[in-house]
Amino acid sequence: MGLSLRSERRAAAVAFAYAAALLLVFYLFLPSGGYTRIVEGKYACFLLLGGGFAAAAALTFPIGTGRPVSPLLPCAAAYLACSALSALLSPYGAVVILGGPRREGLLTLALCVLSFCLLARALRPDRRLLYAAAAAVTLCDLLALVQTLGFDPFDLYPGALTYLDGDRAYPGFYAGVSGNVDFTAFLLALAACALAAALVRRRLWLLAPPLALTLFTLEQLGVAAAWLGLACAAVWSPALLFPRRRRLCLSLSAALSLAALGFLFFYSGAQPTLAELSRLLHGDTDPAFGSGRLAIWRQLPALVRERPLLGGGPDTLVLRGLIDFTWQRPDGVAVRSVITSAHNEYLNILVNQGALALASYLALLLTALVRCFRRAAEARFAVCGAALLCYGAMALVSVSSCVTAPYVWLLLALIACD
Repeated sequence: MGLSLRSERRAAAVAFAYAAALLLVFYLFLPSGGYTRIVEGKYACFLLLGGGFAAAAALTFPIGTGRPVSPLLPCAAAYLACSALSALLSPYGAVVILGGPRREGLLTLALCVLSFCLLARALRPDRRLLYAAAAAVTLCDLLALVQTLGFDPFDLYPGALTYLDGDRAYPGFYAGVSGNVDFTAFLLALAACALAAALVRRRLWLLAPPLALTLFTLEQLGVAAAWLGLACAAVWSPALLFPRRRRLCLSLSAALSLAALGFLFFYSGAQPTLAELSRLLHGDTDPAFGSGRLAIWRQLPALVRERPLLGGGPDTLVLRGLIDFTWQRPDGVAVRSVITSAHNEYLNILVNQGALALASYLALLLTALVRCFRRAAEARFAVCGAALLCYGAMALVSVSSCVTAPYVWLLLALIACD
């Protein structure tokens, strides 16, 4: 019994060390070469940390604990199995292993799911993880805010470029420790939801300053997907945060959701993401407006019909002949950008790994969300549930990447573990 208890404690310590490393080491890691090497550098760091965690788990985790298996694990296993079958039968050969420019090939998916299973097996929820996340996003906030003023303290931009040259000298914007501003805002929004929920449920007042700073940073970055996620979490989280008044909260959430749909339906502003959603509600898929997402989405049904069940293989959309996205520089020169993602994580899984993988992934998210609502009396599930709601909404208009995916799987592991 004593030996088993010591083994459990060692496993918990290894799992905690990996989770903390994701929040601090991986998140804050900035590779040599700055933003021109950010994805490759982060990918190498993730492989090193994830591989090290798997090796340490093989040496320290006890076998056969007799614990019940989390209902999330079969869904995750099915998702990985479908993705592996998609890779095996893909016409694109070895490309499926590492994937395209965002490095979400089979190796990344396998390491994410394996890490999830190991964390779900041994991780113990710990308040220190919240403080680690708060410290990490605070540092990212400070860097991003300095960059929005035109400064480059760590020489992350190539040449003499800065954040202010975004959508002028190069497509999009880059800021913070995640590179692409969409990735940066994605992770800041997830953290903001977790910090806000913990502040409400546990009265952890030390989280208030980093939360306020993160919300201010998101306002400065202006990424609509992040605010979409925050809005969804704000509308539907009350039932998690106040479980004794669940019915009333759910009724209010439903009413607010209908009001939000009405707002979107009649929206006439110029914000690209909101405009796209509004046009979709009207049944309009004209690609000649907004951020260009609709131009991508309109091309996807034909690709899905080609390989509906298993897709083209993990992270192979870049190879499937989509028409390149074109953006205009201020001098009128048209510049082509290669499309590497569906700009919707659910559609991305559908076209890359097929309907079977998407069904498994949706089952995983739904099972996790139901678990959070059923156990909302426990603060951990309220906090994780709020962040998961944020993710589910952001995924509708976001680009997945090896830079962001590990944190989604860490969140799911915190929901799965007991």
